[in-house]
Amino acid sequence: MMRQAHAQVVRPHNLEEYLLNLLKSIYKTRNLSVEEVSQWLTSAPLNSYFRVNTLKITPLEVMTSIKEQISNLKRLKNNEKKEHSVRVHKHLSDCIVISPMDKSLLDLSPKKEEVIVDIATGQSALRGAHIFAPGIMAMTPEVQVDSFISVYADLAKGCKRGYQKYYDNPMKMFVGNGIAKMNRRQLFNGDMNPKGIAVEMTDPVTGIPSFTLPHEYGMLQNLPSIVTGHALDINEKNLKVLDMCAAPGNKTTHIAILMNNKGSIDAIDKSKAKLNKVELRCKHFGIQNVKIHHFDSLVSVDSNNINNSDSRPPFKNESFDRVLLDSPCSNLGQRPLLNIEVDKNAVKCFPALQRKLLINAINLVKPGGILVYSTCTITLEENEHNVAWVLEKFPQMELIAINSEIGSPGIATQEGLNKDLCELVRRFGPENAEEDSIGFFISKFQKKVQ
Repeated sequence: MMRQAHAQVVRPHNLEEYLLNLLKSIYKTRNLSVEEVSQWLTSAPLNSYFRVNTLKITPLEVMTSIKEQISNLKRLKNNEKKEHSVRVHKHLSDCIVISPMDKSLLDLSPKKEEVIVDIATGQSALRGAHIFAPGIMAMTPEVQVDSFISVYADLAKGCKRGYQKYYDNPMKMFVGNGIAKMNRRQLFNGDMNPKGIAVEMTDPVTGIPSFTLPHEYGMLQNLPSIVTGHALDINEKNLKVLDMCAAPGNKTTHIAILMNNKGSIDAIDKSKAKLNKVELRCKHFGIQNVKIHHFDSLVSVDSNNINNSDSRPPFKNESFDRVLLDSPCSNLGQRPLLNIEVDKNAVKCFPALQRKLLINAINLVKPGGILVYSTCTITLEENEHNVAWVLEKFPQMELIAINSEIGSPGIATQEGLNKDLCELVRRFGPENAEEDSIGFFISKFQKKVQ
């Protein structure tokens, strides 16, 4: 029985009034409708970005490896006409840009055999990831290893793990086709925690190609996150750096690589489980200048002068040349958000948390040092308004420019930043058609020397 493919992009249904008003208030000055913003939120970014570990390999070598894998995929599908580009970003020498394949040449016809995946796995597949075993909820009985199958995301969250029949639900979203690398028995009848790639995605609806590289080569990373690392102005100096909310270590490892394993980085996070990922990434990348601390950055300043060691938190005032505060936030910039759920109260709580962390960051950075504050959300309160608050409350902090070639200026409002100050920060959102990244915000301060 042939199943029909569902729409490639699902719009959020019945957006709650709070979210509607929030989106309107953010983008009213940029002439973007709620429909345009919601379409942007629920769609995947067009390009993929691979940040190269230049301690181990060159960008040219990584580009060659990616191109070879995609060329092999073309030969496998007997379709030599697929065209896309793999190139070094014109402003970031350690960033590889992988553009999507021509979607008109993809095989997006629904297949008899299919698998159902959870929402997070579906979102990853739309970003060019293969399907890993833990994300699979159901598989039709006839699927065999090397079968060409269709993959659907269960937006309704109604599919029980191990379901054996075709899953019929209007909120079943087609995310693409691929080749099965596991069967039902491997997924559901034995080990309850199967691992590894269960489906190799060959034809995602977004056209974003999948590829696999050795861990030490680097990692897929969102463009604004790569910009954030560069904003610290490391330049391989023998600096002392603090990453206040370090897990899972994506930006920590980038900073260490930019420092060429010189100087020192103190990486703090209150989640012990997530810090294991930081340690593993450092090991994969050959990084040796990171010290990992299981600690809460809300109490990272030694206000009572109780710590006699400079090698662990809490730290003395003005201990660091560079401080990165990639703050906890409402995450309303993540894409694609196939199922938008907004907790109004939680969103409203974040600015207060962020300001507490900013106070500590300001105390810990040295005079002449740099503080970078970033979030992966689009709200004004967590971004421009927080920057305006810092400038009002801490006259020793000066807002300075970030690479103006990437991203857009901030959004000027009466409660936040004026137009001139907005030119100094970087906002990533639906207005950035060329980069088409996740939603993100970056600001950069320098503490004045008294």
